[in-house]
Amino acid sequence: MKRIGEQSVNGGQKARKSKKQKKVPTLEDYWARYFFPCETDSSDDETDEGHSVVDRMKHLLSTGEDADVYFLVGDGDAKELLQAHKLIMKSASDVFEAMFRFDAKNEKAEFASSNCPVVEVPDVEAAAFKVMLSFIYADDLSGLNGDNAMAVLCAADKYNIPGLVRRSLKIPISELPNVFFAFAQARLFDLENYCNDCLTYIDKNADTLLKSEDFLQIDQKTLCEIFGREELKIREEISVWKACSENGIECSAENRRQMLGPALFKIRFPLFSKEDFSEKIVTSGILTTDEVTNVEQYHTNPNFCAISDGLLYPLKFPSHERVWAFGIIAMDIEKVSEFAGTRLANYRKSEAVHIGGIAWKMVAHMNTRYEDIADNEMCFYLQCDASEKGRNWSCECSAYFRIVSQKCDGPVNGIETHFSNIFDTSEYHFNYCITFAKLMDEDNGLWDKSEDKVTLAIDLMVKEAKTEKPEAFEGLFVLM
Repeated sequence: MKRIGEQSVNGGQKARKSKKQKKVPTLEDYWARYFFPCETDSSDDETDEGHSVVDRMKHLLSTGEDADVYFLVGDGDAKELLQAHKLIMKSASDVFEAMFRFDAKNEKAEFASSNCPVVEVPDVEAAAFKVMLSFIYADDLSGLNGDNAMAVLCAADKYNIPGLVRRSLKIPISELPNVFFAFAQARLFDLENYCNDCLTYIDKNADTLLKSEDFLQIDQKTLCEIFGREELKIREEISVWKACSENGIECSAENRRQMLGPALFKIRFPLFSKEDFSEKIVTSGILTTDEVTNVEQYHTNPNFCAISDGLLYPLKFPSHERVWAFGIIAMDIEKVSEFAGTRLANYRKSEAVHIGGIAWKMVAHMNTRYEDIADNEMCFYLQCDASEKGRNWSCECSAYFRIVSQKCDGPVNGIETHFSNIFDTSEYHFNYCITFAKLMDEDNGLWDKSEDKVTLAIDLMVKEAKTEKPEAFEGLFVLM
């Protein structure tokens, strides 16, 4: 009886002693358990599937086994509670190491409690935090993409994980949903090279990006930087004003002026045509009477306004052209049926148009490779004449080839194709070809059957020719 009682007491003491000795797993415990599990059969040389180091770490993350910290990530209804292991987090980031550092007294209090601490992270998206956890645990970047790259960048920067920062910045800018937001974030983190990459992308795609809803959400500082860009590729200067005004939002002139702030004085009003300035700007009320007079004086005598510092109404807006000069080369192809039916070499040339200091022409001809006339093609090309430039010159250009729709209720451009390249000789460059069967199909509206004609156009943006040949320019092809 006594022995049994003693055993019971001793057993209870052992149980209590065992409970007191319970401790949180150490990094060595994780390492032994997940990296070097005991072999059940030493004679089996085959490695079980799912037991690589990466697989074991992914399992540890997905199950949350022995997790000793929770992160409440996100804000509002988008909050998520995510499990993690302090030692693994500390090994990846000095920020986490500092976060989880505590003295021996607090450590004992932590061990005495069965509850894991909860760290609130309201300024990081849950999806981005999950990508960061996958990278920390298993170098897994399968969840990183253009849609979340900027959010992941913010998380990686917040917790000082340089490897994840670098990988986030490698996502092509073209895959990002909002390049303006990406630029703002890069500027916030002092990522100068990435800022320049974003601005270069905006320059090249300005015509499209200035019409996007994302553009309407940018701040005044970003707006100033974009409007002030010399290499902004826009077909006409008034595109900048249209981007600010034609957004479907009713807004008084005073409020719109306040919204634009200093960006208003980056708009090159003096470069607007007199008609556009009078019809769209003066009537909008966005400018003061003095500012209107200021621009009208420039339209009357640009040279006088440029050299006169003592004017009653000094010029407040930029008046110099951007790097990219813009012009349109257009040509009607009449008697299309006759043009299609001939078997002889048949060429049509437009009048020369000077853009960027170089004469440009459009050349159209028929490609008679096939027996069936309907299968033959009409091709039109861009030709430059820079004979006066001498040798070792080059000119970067961007061209939109258009076949204009003849339908009154249809789109302006039935077909539009975009090319970018560098000219360094006076020759033919770029071409767009279309079969006469497609061209003369009455359903697509490219051919005016009653007048037997089609209208071709090339919208051309050109940089001033340089005397030294630059490196090859990256080509681009986009079909609308």
